[in-house]
Amino acid sequence: MANHYQGSRLVGRGIDATPKFAGAPILLGAVVAILLWTSGCTGMVSGANKPQSAVQVIPGALDFGNVGVGKQVSHPATVVNNSKGIVTLTKASISGSEFSISGLQFPLSLRPGQKSNFNIWYKGSRTGKAAGTLSFDGDPASSAAVILTASTGTSTPQLSVSSANHDFGTVTVNTVADAALTLTNSGAANLTISHIAVSGAGFAASPITVPATVPAGGNLALNLTFSPKSSGNFSGAVTVSSDDPKTPTVTVALAGTATAQSIGKLVASPAALNFNNVKEGSTASAVTTLKNVGTANVTLSQINLSGSGFSTSGIATPVLVVPGESLTLTVKYSPTSTKASSGDISLVSTQGGITSVSVSGTAAASGLTLSPGSINFGSAVTGVANTQTVQIANPGTVAVTITAANISGAGFSTSGLVLPATLSAGKTATFNVQFDPKSAGASTGTLSLFSDASNPPSAIALSGTGVAAGLSLAVNPTNVSFGNVNVGSTASRSVTITNTGNSNVAISQEALTGANLSLSGGSAVTLSPSQSITLTVQYSPTSAASTSGSLAIVSNATSGPSSIPVSGTGVAATQHTVVLSWNASNSATGYNVYRSATSGSGYARVNSGLDGALSYSDASVQNGQTYFYVTTAVDASGQESTYSSEVSVLIP
Repeated sequence: MANHYQGSRLVGRGIDATPKFAGAPILLGAVVAILLWTSGCTGMVSGANKPQSAVQVIPGALDFGNVGVGKQVSHPATVVNNSKGIVTLTKASISGSEFSISGLQFPLSLRPGQKSNFNIWYKGSRTGKAAGTLSFDGDPASSAAVILTASTGTSTPQLSVSSANHDFGTVTVNTVADAALTLTNSGAANLTISHIAVSGAGFAASPITVPATVPAGGNLALNLTFSPKSSGNFSGAVTVSSDDPKTPTVTVALAGTATAQSIGKLVASPAALNFNNVKEGSTASAVTTLKNVGTANVTLSQINLSGSGFSTSGIATPVLVVPGESLTLTVKYSPTSTKASSGDISLVSTQGGITSVSVSGTAAASGLTLSPGSINFGSAVTGVANTQTVQIANPGTVAVTITAANISGAGFSTSGLVLPATLSAGKTATFNVQFDPKSAGASTGTLSLFSDASNPPSAIALSGTGVAAGLSLAVNPTNVSFGNVNVGSTASRSVTITNTGNSNVAISQEALTGANLSLSGGSAVTLSPSQSITLTVQYSPTSAASTSGSLAIVSNATSGPSSIPVSGTGVAATQHTVVLSWNASNSATGYNVYRSATSGSGYARVNSGLDGALSYSDASVQNGQTYFYVTTAVDASGQESTYSSEVSVLIP
C-alpha cells in the first residue's frame, strides 16, 4: 500500500531494469510524487485466492489393495456439488484399462450440496501393479482427479484327478478297452499341463497337445486304452505333470487282465460327463450309454460311484446284457457348495470286467449385490423429489433374474427398474430411489429385491427428513451509497441477491427509481437454494446535486428485503496532476515516460519528446481511474533500456 499526500513527494525505489544497449546505464528506479489539488489518494494492492473446486469426489484417493488374477472388486464412492449453483456432470474420464465406474447416468445434474453415490471397479487382469485416475467433466465446474491404485497377485492353480487308480478288468486279447480320466483345475489361476506319460505294456493315452492350459474351474478329459497282445495280468501308470505348486506330479495306477476266451465287454459312451456352472440347490442331468460290444453275455452286478454331489439312476443291478444290447444310465449332479467336484463311476460285471465313466462338475457362483448398502437423503424440502442411484451387480458366473422389488416408508419410491429383469454374469445395472416427502418429519423405509440368486442381498435401509419449504432472499449490500461523484462521470456499484432458503425463489422484477440512476443485469429469474445473481447500479450525475432512490425486488420470497435505498451526490470535477520523478542513470541523454491502464502491459509513451529532466508532470488523467507508470533511459546512440519497476496511481 502507498500513501500519497497533497503538496508532498513520496519516493519509492523500483527494481533494477536491464538496458537493451551494451554498456548503457542501468535505470535504477522510478521516484513518484503526486500533486493533488484536492484531498489525498490511497493506492492498494490486492490478490485473489485460487477458487476451490466446486465438484468433489469422496474418497480423494483409492487403493484396492491386492486382488487375485481374474477377480473383480468394487468400492463405493460419492460425488458432491460443493458450489452454490447447479453443476451438470457430462462424463467421467478414467485412465487405466483395469478401472471402471458404474451407478451414474450422464448428464447428471447436482443441486448445491447434493451428492450421488456410485462404484469404482478394478479387475485384476494381469499380475503387477496398476494405477489410474478418475475425474468428472462438468458445467460450469469439473472435479479434481482421484488417484486409483491396485495390485494383482498370483493365484494358485490346483490339479485334481477323477480317480487315483483304474482297473480295466478282464479284456480279450487283441481287443481294446476304453476308460477316461478327468483332469480338473480346482485352483484360482490357469493350470498348465506340461507332460503326460503312460507306462506298462498294452496301456496308452489319447494324444493331448502339451503344454495344455486349463482355466480356473475348468477340466480336460484324458482317454485311456488297454489293448493286450497276450494273456496275463498287466499293470502300468499314467503320470501328469503340471505347474501345481503343491503337487506338480500326479500318478494314476493302471491294471488289467487279458484272456484268450471270448467275453462280454461293456463300453460306455461318452466315457466322461462334465457338469459346468450348475446352480447351487438345483440339479443337472446327463446320460451315458452302456453297450455290450463283446461276444458273450455280461452281467452288470454293481454300480459304484465316487465324488460329492453325484448320483445315478435308470439301471437296477444285477442285469444281464446280451451281445449288442445297450442300457441307458442317468447321472445327476446337485452341488452343495461352490467347490468343484470330480469322481468316477465303476460299472462292475460278474465276469470280472470293470467299465469306468469319469464325472466332474462345477457350481455356478450365482449372486447379486446392491450398492450402496444404505441411503440417507438428509433434509429434503416437502414437495421436491430427491434422487439417489442404486447399482445392482451380478459377480457370479450365471445369469440372475430379478422378479420383484418391495419398497416401504412414506415418500420413498423407485424408478428405472423394469421387472422381471435378467442380469448376465459379470454385468451391472442401475436404477433410482426417490424421496418425495409430503409433510415435515423423519421417514424410514427399506428396499428389497427378490431374485433367484443363491445369495440374495440384504435390504437397503432408507432414511430422510422432510422439512417445510423456506422462501427467503438476502441482498448485499443492504443499501447503495455512491458518495461524491464528479459531474459528467459514471460510478458503478454491484448488488448481489442470494436465495438463502431451501426452496426455489421466483424473482419477477428488479426495478430502480431515482434521478440519474440506471440498472443492468436485472431480469425475471428463478434462484435455486444458495444461487445468486449480481446487478449493476450506475450513477451518472449531470449537476452538482444530491439524489436518492430505491432498488425494488419483486419475488415470492416470504422473508428478506423487498427494496434497498440508493443515494449519491454529484460534485464538480476536480483536476488532478501526477508528478513523476526518478533517479539519474549514467550514460543517459534523456528519458521516456510510459503509462497504461493495465498493470504489466499495454504501456504507451506520454512525453512528446525525449525528456532530459528527472521528473515529468502528467495532467491528462481522469477522475476515478488507476494508472500504471514506468520509465526508460536512452543513451547517445538512441538505444533504450527496458522498463523500470512499475508505479501505480489511483486518481480520486
